[in-house]
Formats: sequence, structure tokens, C-alpha cells
Amino acid sequence: MQNTLERRLGLFSVVTICISSMLGSGIFVLPGLGFAITGPSIYLAYLLSALCILPAAMSKAELATAMPTSGGTYVYLERTFGPLAGTVSGLGLWLSILLKAAFALIGIGAYMSVISSLPLKPTILSFLAVIAFINVLGVGKVSRFMTVILFISIAGMTAVDVLGIFTWKLSNLKPLFPRGMIGLGEATALVFVSFAGVTKVAAIAEEVKDPGKNLSRGILLSLVIVTVLYCVTSLVMAGNFSYLELAGDLKPAYTLATKVGGPIFGSIIAVIAILTMVNVSNAGLLAGSRFPFAMSRDKLLPSFLGKLHKKFLTPISSIILSFLVVAFVLVSFDVTKIAKMASAFMIAIYMVENISVVVLRESRTQWYKPVYKAPLYPFLQVFGIISGLALLIGMGILALKSLAFISALGIILYFVYSRRKTDRKGVVGIRGKRTDLLQEQMAPGVTNSSYKSMDLSRDARLVVSLFGKERSPEMLIEMGVALAEHGNLEVAHILEIPEQASLHDIIEEPAELRSLRRRVIAMAIEKKEPITFDPVVSHDMSRTIFEISQRLHCQWLLIEWRGRNRGALTFHNPIGWLKSHLHCNLAVFRDSGVRYVRKIIALIATDKNDALVLETSDHLAEVNRADITLIRFAHDSVSEEKKRYEQSFLDELASTLKAPTHTKVLTGKDEIQAVISETVEFDLLVLGSTDHSIKKAFLGSKDDQLIAKAACSVLAVHSSSL
Repeated sequence: MQNTLERRLGLFSVVTICISSMLGSGIFVLPGLGFAITGPSIYLAYLLSALCILPAAMSKAELATAMPTSGGTYVYLERTFGPLAGTVSGLGLWLSILLKAAFALIGIGAYMSVISSLPLKPTILSFLAVIAFINVLGVGKVSRFMTVILFISIAGMTAVDVLGIFTWKLSNLKPLFPRGMIGLGEATALVFVSFAGVTKVAAIAEEVKDPGKNLSRGILLSLVIVTVLYCVTSLVMAGNFSYLELAGDLKPAYTLATKVGGPIFGSIIAVIAILTMVNVSNAGLLAGSRFPFAMSRDKLLPSFLGKLHKKFLTPISSIILSFLVVAFVLVSFDVTKIAKMASAFMIAIYMVENISVVVLRESRTQWYKPVYKAPLYPFLQVFGIISGLALLIGMGILALKSLAFISALGIILYFVYSRRKTDRKGVVGIRGKRTDLLQEQMAPGVTNSSYKSMDLSRDARLVVSLFGKERSPEMLIEMGVALAEHGNLEVAHILEIPEQASLHDIIEEPAELRSLRRRVIAMAIEKKEPITFDPVVSHDMSRTIFEISQRLHCQWLLIEWRGRNRGALTFHNPIGWLKSHLHCNLAVFRDSGVRYVRKIIALIATDKNDALVLETSDHLAEVNRADITLIRFAHDSVSEEKKRYEQSFLDELASTLKAPTHTKVLTGKDEIQAVISETVEFDLLVLGSTDHSIKKAFLGSKDDQLIAKAACSVLAVHSSSL
């Protein structure tokens, strides 16, 4: 049975789904509740709420273009933080979206009383059944159904706003803040749920054409349109009534329409409100049903939820389950309070989405390649996190209780079922502390990589790991040839893919890889060196590098790194975990474009790496017929005796080397700046790489800064401590 959804939604459909997910109870019901809290300033509450959700909208647009697959937020958090976070977020979002849909259906009751005396619950359940049936038929039909209702809703509310302008009175806006800034803050948190559907379309990203453009544009465009509509409509309401007249009114749109256009016009708006809130329920069922579908494909829920209908290519089991949950809630619970509790979880999810963008960017995850990138990084994400936290605090203890309850359900589900079905770790787990790498022997047949043609029975003196972003792979390999001392040299090109993707999906080598293979083979022939080249596809780059170095029993692992990126919010050092686990020496090379090494400068730090620094410098000087200069740093404040001691210490070390060697004690107030200034006259800086620590990971170490800022090429070596 096919397990891939058909891409059939364009930009227009994306905007339609986004607006349909937002436009409903947020404009037809919540203004009355907002007037009771903050009075005429309710329009400012809508504007502030939109500003608070903007970072999450832009972050989610970025995440969706990097991972355009069904499941939305669940997928992003699962791939970033691992299956536990994915299970909690997937279940929580699924329930909160369905509860919000149920809340919209119950909101219909307030307007049904205007035009009908039919029993409430049977009518609502009938609406729900029709919505579920349309969803089973397919997203294209749902999109057309929503489009018609959406245009009717916008046209109707626009007509109300235009008519309301003629009866608008400035005096009704006084007092603007009857409860002060506290009331405005509470109202901002309340109406936040009105925008909760702005990113809901990301849950069906797998069905969007050209998601790189349509997702980001659709999300942002729909947010602007709905914000304008919310602000204008609530401002028109505020100018037509005293805020006390609308406080607690669950039919504010009907009340306004009746005043400006008479009872018949009011009844027409009531019908539009009903259709619009049915539309919200439809969008909720559409997006919500994709969460169990995506979680099932990742083995976090039973497999039957991941099956598609043979004819309509829709996740029928997931749709039916979502229908049953909404029906059960409508019949059994006070869904208004539950829906508000669930919205608190959505605020928390938006905060975590902002954190996810930071984690994925700073971890330099190889497969994370968003077509759209959120601007103003990382300030936009920081604002989103802080504003979301403020909204949660403003919502009170009820928000915290709801977060704890839904999170507990997700944790129970993970430990009872999901944990036994998956061994994925997420980006945080892979980039974090790896106790599993200490186990040298793996179970037979267990692997996180596809080694294809690599001969793991053939030992290599040195392994060069290529990740695809090297300035010059050839120069890195030439450095490897020099360090290998004519021994076997393995060049491993590692392509990291998400854990959910199959290792065997990469069938053909891209043109860039074929070109690189050809150049490496030519280098091996020209230099008459035993160089082999192998591509490796991996879910876990850390483990893959560790396995290759272990299985080939290499003495050196050589990689390229350009140092800490300027302007980064956090600091991810891709070699930190290697220092802790490798059983071989590690060499980190930064290529500055120097092709002929004739002058080598070696920094002596009096640590465990000094012997390796001296040995490596001496060997490279012999290979390149270069001179060596050994350096130490002495602060201006130290005594002349101390400086003489440092000079004699360097002279003693120089006497042990074969290559022509000079010595120099650098002086100044800043060691890093002094060394950087000295490197201008040299071709290669060799230094020891310090051990990894959490403090150095965030603040940066001395060798990190030298690698990034030295004027010449840099080779940082780290001797194995195992």
C-alpha cells in the first residue's frame, strides 16, 4: 500500500488552510470575552498576540521547508530532541488541535440559537460526521470546500466592518484600559488561541507543492490578513458599543451586525459564523489527523494509523480515530475549559519550535537545509521564547496544570509503547554526550550507516572524513598524505540523513560526489599513494566516524573545521565528542588557501599534546622541507627571569627536532592576539587541541579562536587519551 501523500496544494490552498484554521471562534466568540477583561483595547490585545506568534510562525516556516513531511511540529521536535519529545508533542498537539476543533463546534451553539431551535448536540455531531467524510475523500476537495466558506466569511465580516464605521463613536473607547496593563496582558494571552492555526498547514507539508516557497509565504501572508481582520473588527465593535455592553457576549458579531444592518443582516452573519466555525473544525480535523499518521510511520503509534486509503490516498484510520475523539469530547466534557487548557500547550510548543531552530542551526546538522530561513536570527527566536513564557505565566495555574497533564500522557505513551519500537536519538541525542560510543562491540547486523563499498577488513593509517563543506578536499587529503607517512589512507565522504529516512534511499551518487571520486583517484595515481575513496550514508555521523576509526584501526583521524562562526547564539564544536571517545589521534585542519608550506609555527602549551605537536611539526617540516619556529607566550607583567626561562625551555625542545628550528617568546597582554599577529609571516600553525568541556562549548576555547582567526592555515592535534 502506498505510504506517500500526493502533493496537490499550492500557495492559494496554503493560505486558505491557514486562514480557515484561525478565522472562527477568534472573531465570532472571543471578542466578547476579551471586552470583559481589557475593554476597548481588545484590538491591541489581538495585535500584541500576533506579534508574539510571529517568531513561531517564521521559525515553523523555516522548519517546514527543511522537513516538508506530514506531521508538522511533531516531526520537527522528534528529529531535533528525539522520540520522547516527539511523542509528547505529537500527542499533545493532536489532542489540543482536536479540542480546539471541538470548541469551535460548541461555539456554533451560540449562533444556532439565532436561526434554529434544533437540539444542539445531535446537530453538532452531524456537522462533525460530514467534515470527517469530506476529509476521507481527499485534501483537494477539502481545500475547495474551505475556499468557498472562507470567502463568504471574509466578505461578510468586511461588510459588517464597513457599515460599522458609519456608526462608530470615539467616546466608546474611553476608558481604553479599564483594568490597566494587567488586563491587556491577560486579554493578549486569551486571544492567542485565535492565531493558533496559523502554522497548522505545516502538519500537511508533505502535500504542498514547492513547499520551500509556498509554506513560508502562505503562513506569513495568512497571519497578516487575519491580524488586520481581527484588529479592524474588534476596533469597530469597540467604537459601536460601550465595552460593558459586549462584555461576556458570546455572539458579538451578530450583535454588531444587527445594530448596523438590522435583524435580517444579523441572521445572515450568524449563518456565516456557523459555517466559519464548522470550517475551523474541518481544518482542525484535517491537520490533527496527520499527527497519528506521522507518528505511526515513525513507529511511535500502531502501524494501522499510518495506512492510506487505496483510492483517495488519505490517512483514513487516523481521520476516523480523530473523529471519534472529537465526538467523545463533545458528548462527555466541558470542552471550553479543556480547549483553553490545550491552547496553553500550543503556546509551549511554539516556544520549543523557536528553540528547535536555534538547536538545528547551531548544531550544523548536515541534512538541515531549509529553503527559507527566518530573518533576524537569533533575536526573533529569543523574543518568541520570552513572550511565550510571559503568556503562559499570564494564563495562570490552569495553563501549567494543562501542560503537566498532556505531557504526562505523552510520557506514559512513550514508555509503555513507543520506547520499545525505536532507537532514534534526535539531533540533541546524537550531538550530546554519547555513552553508547564507549561500547566497542556492536550487536551483529546493527548499524546506523551504509558503508557500501568500504573494505572494513583493510586497516588504514589515517582516515580523512569529508562532510561536503570543505574549502578544498584535495588540500585536506594532501595534508592526510603527509601525516600518513606512505601508509594506507582512507577518504570517507559522509552524508548524514534524518533518522527517519532509509539508508538505502540514496541509490545514485550525485555528480559532485562522482567528480570528487575521480579527483581523489587521480591524486592517488599521481602521488603513488595507497588512497581509497568511499561514500558513507549515515543516520548518526558521530557513531559512523567512531566506527570507521575503530574498524580500520587508524592512528589518525583528519577533518576540516573553520572554527566558531561569527554571530552564533550558541556554540557547537563538531569535534568535542570526538576528543572524548576516539582511540586514535585527532587532527583538525583549517585551510586558508596556502599550497606550499615552507614556514611552520608551533605553539607550545605545556600540556599532554606538546609531544604530538613537536612530532607532527617535525614530520611536516621534513615532508615539505620547511623551517619550524617554536613559540611560547609570556605576559608583559612577568619578570625577565621568567621570560628567559621560557626561552631556554623552547631552546631545549628545539634541540630534539631534526628540522631547522627557531624559537621565540611572544610578549603582550593578550596571548591569542599575539599568536594571531605572529601567524601573518607563516604558512602553517600547529597547536594542541584542548579537551572538550561544556564551558568551552559555549564560551569557546583558545584553540577554537586560533583556528578561526589565524592568518595562515592551522592544524590542531589532539592525542588519544584511551
